[in-house]
Amino acid sequence: MSMTDLSRQLRLYLEASPQALSAQEVYALVDNFVSDCNSSDEAEVSIHNLENELQAIRDTLDLKECAQTEALLSVLRHLEPALSSTSLISTWFDLVLRPALREPRLSHKAITLAKDLVIVALEKPDNRYPEIQGEFRRRILDLYLLDAVNEASAEDVLEWVDLPKDQRDQRNIWKENLEDILVVFGIDQPEAFLIQVFHCFASPSSRLQLIGLLNRYTTEPLFEQHACVLSAHPLMSSILTSLLVDNSTTACTINLTMLTKLLPIFAAKDHSTLKRTLPQLFAILARILCWREREPPTPAHSPIPENIASGEEHGTTEGDHPMQATEGSRSLDANPDLLWERLELSFDSTAAPAPSPQRYFTFLYYLFPCNLIAFLRDPVGYLNERHVERPYAVDWEDAIDHELVKTKTELLLRQHVTHPQLIWNNAEAEMNNPVFFEQYDTARVVAESLLLEVRNSHLASQGSTASEMATSTDTKENVTAPPPLLLDTSDTGLGTIDSNSTPPMQTVEICGKPRVSLQDMVNTSIALKSHLEVDIVDPTPIWPYALFQSETTPRSSGKPEPEGSVVQAIAALQREVLLLRNELNFELWLARENVRQIGRLFEQRIMNRNAEVERQNLHNKLRENRALISDLQRKLKEHTEQTEMTKKKYADWNAELSRKLQDLRDQKRNWMSETAALRLAEKELRAQFEAQGNLLAEAERRELQLKTSIKETEHKVARLKDYERRIEQHTAMQNLWDEDIQKFKEQKELMKVMLSKYQKMELRLEAYEKTHSEMEEQARASRRQIQTLEAKLKLIPSKVSPKTPRTSFSNELARLREEKTKLQEENVELKDEIEELKAMVEMLRAQVRGHSGLLSEPSRSPVMTSAVLRGV
Repeated sequence: MSMTDLSRQLRLYLEASPQALSAQEVYALVDNFVSDCNSSDEAEVSIHNLENELQAIRDTLDLKECAQTEALLSVLRHLEPALSSTSLISTWFDLVLRPALREPRLSHKAITLAKDLVIVALEKPDNRYPEIQGEFRRRILDLYLLDAVNEASAEDVLEWVDLPKDQRDQRNIWKENLEDILVVFGIDQPEAFLIQVFHCFASPSSRLQLIGLLNRYTTEPLFEQHACVLSAHPLMSSILTSLLVDNSTTACTINLTMLTKLLPIFAAKDHSTLKRTLPQLFAILARILCWREREPPTPAHSPIPENIASGEEHGTTEGDHPMQATEGSRSLDANPDLLWERLELSFDSTAAPAPSPQRYFTFLYYLFPCNLIAFLRDPVGYLNERHVERPYAVDWEDAIDHELVKTKTELLLRQHVTHPQLIWNNAEAEMNNPVFFEQYDTARVVAESLLLEVRNSHLASQGSTASEMATSTDTKENVTAPPPLLLDTSDTGLGTIDSNSTPPMQTVEICGKPRVSLQDMVNTSIALKSHLEVDIVDPTPIWPYALFQSETTPRSSGKPEPEGSVVQAIAALQREVLLLRNELNFELWLARENVRQIGRLFEQRIMNRNAEVERQNLHNKLRENRALISDLQRKLKEHTEQTEMTKKKYADWNAELSRKLQDLRDQKRNWMSETAALRLAEKELRAQFEAQGNLLAEAERRELQLKTSIKETEHKVARLKDYERRIEQHTAMQNLWDEDIQKFKEQKELMKVMLSKYQKMELRLEAYEKTHSEMEEQARASRRQIQTLEAKLKLIPSKVSPKTPRTSFSNELARLREEKTKLQEENVELKDEIEELKAMVEMLRAQVRGHSGLLSEPSRSPVMTSAVLRGV
């Protein structure tokens, strides 16, 4: 199909014309066009023309119509094999892909097509413009950091609240799509993704967002395949440095959660790197243990309610804002040699609790228990012994509070059972010997790590039946119910709320034990992840917009900012959302790993059950075989007795037969001797006659071969005459080449060498001619001798009687024929050498006299060239 017809069909299809073909037919036309372009020499021109047509069609479309946008994205997806990444970046990203990624009304299929095209633009190599793709990768990350909603920024949240619902949906879907694109790009090309993140990680303003992105990235199931890339990447060092230096509680909490997930993954995929970074991991544990909560602010008015979750403040000191929360302990200055720009407080809020080291400690305790105990005994000595670079301006002695570490780790150790490796290994052997979890997968490491906790240790040896569990459940239900739980959902500290914005929440009294349906929670999670339309039953109250300006009232430039309590409430909610999302991601990851471990244990249980069934079958078979063996042994004994009796009878009978057989053999031996004598005499006579007949046949055959060889050499003689004629022609041509001798005087020295070789060749030629003449004389003599012998051979039948021996004559005849054959072969070889020498002589003469023409070289014969090479 021509370009015009294809453009017309695309226009009709994208404009949803009634005359348009079906979607499948249009896509088939596009696929045929792509295949034709791949096999065409002018593919770039065709693609460029089609892109121009599509841009013209796109200008006529109304992209607010989701159907037209989805159709255009489908066409671009089918054109993707022929489109370069540069074209997708420079032409289609701003025109189609970016608006589609910001449109919440698009279907899941259309958004998936747009994301796939962006991922292709990020990954598909373009050797002509590689810098454009590099800039686009950085641009996507910048859009995620700067253009999408930053939940860690109070200004972005205030702006987001003032926006209409459709714009809020646009920003939400825009951020989700960018995050999905970056995660898929990181899975497909981890090295390029980590490089971009590493460059942006140095900026404190983007660090919290990047930590959240990396947290989502490491939660993906396919990340385990690329864990070795992250472990060896400089970004991993930056993550560890952030945990050691940054003061943001939120960033540290999310970062610690991500590192906790990475520990079992690195243990299963790259435990050598985990060993190298172990001292830094212990230093991070010490910093978390020494982390003290920031003191709540002491405002002069508008106090923050106690039930608001804690948060952080961004980059200011206590003296700048009297309302900010302050740390309970002094902040250690970073080591200037690190060249690290510290991330200070991220939110304006009340006091922030320290990150919980529970999970992090559990995984470290499972992986390296001996080294962990050695570190806890003497943290400073352990770090100094391993020459860990200090990230602070002070030494480790001043940075680590040993008593605080001892107090908190005592509580952590009481929550864990004793690790078996503490009995079998020590710290040095644990680092030098192969690790016990070398063959484990991530799910097994996670499951066994959690079993070290006291609350989960009973699961390791749990063997109770379902009835016992039911009894236990009934017993628990008979226990006295806890006191009623009063939930005061009113927020008195945030001021008066308008009844038109948010309905008031009443105090709810919960009597007895709360009952939660786990199946409902699972069903809700699956429904939300399936991207289907979901009807929300009993929705939660909407956002309290009364805390902020109304959407209908524009904010004037002179209107003051919201009160400090509102800002702190927003910061608290922001931080709580981030931490809850971080906890949700970790729990989802933990649940996924537990499901994998459950599947492995279930498979192992089935295998054990099958093995037990097979063992029981083998045991039954063994008993059957033992009974069968007893029966067979009894029968064998009976057969043995019968065999002994049979052997005795057989021996007597065999002796009688042997005697008779010996007599018959003697008679047969006499007959055979007489027969052999007669046959030998007959065989000698027949052999004599056959030998005479063979000699005659051989003589005739050799005669025929000689005649055949004579006929075979006739064409060689004719060829020699032809060569002589050609030599005369070439000699005549050589006379025409003498005029060009002056142009090759610079080859005079070479010609002298060639002349000397030529003289040697003439001497050799004379020797070969002399040898040839002698060989010809010998050949003529041999032919005369052969003729004489043939004449004698014809007279032999009339003169020799049948009884005369012919052995000497046959030997002589065979020897003469062999000599004749050998002489003929030598004659042929000498003739070939003469031909080669003649060709060599002619070529040497041509080289001495010059080349044909004024500028061209003389044509050389392959035979002459090979002859010259052998002569040299």
